[in-house]
Amino acid sequence: MSFRLHHFSLLAAGCAVAALSGCVQQPVAPSLAEQYPDSQQLELPSYQPIANDLYAEQKQDQREVLRTGRYTLVSTTAQAGQSNLLEQTVQVRIPTRLKATVADGVKHTLDRSGYQLCSAKGKPALETLFSRPLPAAHYELGPMPLHAALQLLGGPSYQLQVEPVTREVCYGLRVARLTQATASDAPVAPPTSSNVQVSPVPDSPSLGGGQP
Repeated sequence: MSFRLHHFSLLAAGCAVAALSGCVQQPVAPSLAEQYPDSQQLELPSYQPIANDLYAEQKQDQREVLRTGRYTLVSTTAQAGQSNLLEQTVQVRIPTRLKATVADGVKHTLDRSGYQLCSAKGKPALETLFSRPLPAAHYELGPMPLHAALQLLGGPSYQLQVEPVTREVCYGLRVARLTQATASDAPVAPPTSSNVQVSPVPDSPSLGGGQP
């Protein structure tokens, strides 16, 4: 009988300990507002990307059309120049009476395109490019994509660079072309006596066939 009472008391004690441990609250992870009280960042719901991403690769068979007439179908897909501003078609016409520089030509081309030209301050290569007179062949450009017009204005020695966040265009020197141009413009050293070999000239035979 005493053994049963002892076993029952142990069982009751174990249940009491389990009940007390269940009442203890587990620590709760602090929210973003508690972690960053000075921040205005709020806990946002879990956002998911849309299924039809405009800037994802589009297959040709996924293009949709809208019937606007009995025999008229209009594509509802955004044009290339709308989804990628560098693909928009531009046409440049600068009056020839203006003595424009390359910077003026680039700014005129970027007008209402959504992009702006970077600053050349503290960049000698850009200051040189932007201060050059605009070639007469570049007073009229297009129709052509915006990126093509900007590359023509920069020339083959400069590479077009784009900052997509601030929508800013700039130019950088092409290192390979600069190295080739420097090597081609280097003067050729004249031959020295150490690397010139002189071969002896053989004696010509006598016309009479004998010795004088």
